[in-house]
Amino acid sequence: RFESLSWTEGARLAARVSGDTTVAHSLTYCQAIESMSGCHLSERALWLRALCLERERIANHLWDIGAIANDAGFAFMLYQMSVLKERLMRTNHQLFGHRFMMDRMIPGGIAFDLTQEGKNIILSEMDWLSKEFERLVAIYDRNSSLTERMAGTGILLPDKALELGVVGFVARASGQRMDCRVQNPFSPYDKIVPNMAVFESGDVYARAWVRIEEIRESIRIVKEIIDNLPDGEIVSKFELPAPNKAGFAAVEGWRGEIIYWVQSGPSGEISRCMVRDPSSINWLALERAIIGNIVPDFPLCNKSFNQSYSGCDL
Repeated sequence: RFESLSWTEGARLAARVSGDTTVAHSLTYCQAIESMSGCHLSERALWLRALCLERERIANHLWDIGAIANDAGFAFMLYQMSVLKERLMRTNHQLFGHRFMMDRMIPGGIAFDLTQEGKNIILSEMDWLSKEFERLVAIYDRNSSLTERMAGTGILLPDKALELGVVGFVARASGQRMDCRVQNPFSPYDKIVPNMAVFESGDVYARAWVRIEEIRESIRIVKEIIDNLPDGEIVSKFELPAPNKAGFAAVEGWRGEIIYWVQSGPSGEISRCMVRDPSSINWLALERAIIGNIVPDFPLCNKSFNQSYSGCDL
């Protein structure tokens, strides 16, 4: 499908590879083709891209924490986390024009700007979110019946995680120090360096707790982005890639490392586009993690991985 589109249209298709990861996929595609054309973005555009990436991470992790608890019979947490996610989605629509920030990443920059009022809205929202989230985490952590269902369930040991090459929160819950924001940073991640949450137990509890720590860290990053957002243009001139060139990019989406490799043909058109969603790797790990678990724990194990069906189908 990419091969039938223009370079600009390709960004729209990338945003639809996996619907809950629209920012990360389209951003990775844009970075790949920008590397081919030598396009250099302003710091403001880069920081706004990171802002969207972190908001996408927060929203999905909130839902997953609630859904994992729900699969252990604690529906209260799903309802409460859903409220927090919905608040973020409504703010996305208000400030960026789309609940999932669809088509906000474009070649050469970003398709929105942020006013001072918008910055104030986000800072106020992050303060509210942090307070409400910590209240719920305390309830979550004190619920012994929930913890007992999660601890020791769906174990993916560090050596098996390394063998399978898993990525993202699945890898970090199984002892792997891997995060593209740290090991392959773009601005502002070279200045606002994320702290990696890494656990060794590799069970459902660890995969849930990695998400908790990453929400805390993403809230911090969002606040720092807003407080230090540079001035500048939001779109730089994007020259179409020359014939017979190739571009590569790796971005840490909320599930893990997303990779795009793009090649131009003899007339400068899209000749090839290789997409790797983290789900194509991490699904294999779920097969290993469920061995020896009781049947009622399969939904719990599955939700703790929560991989993308469309991403795996690639």
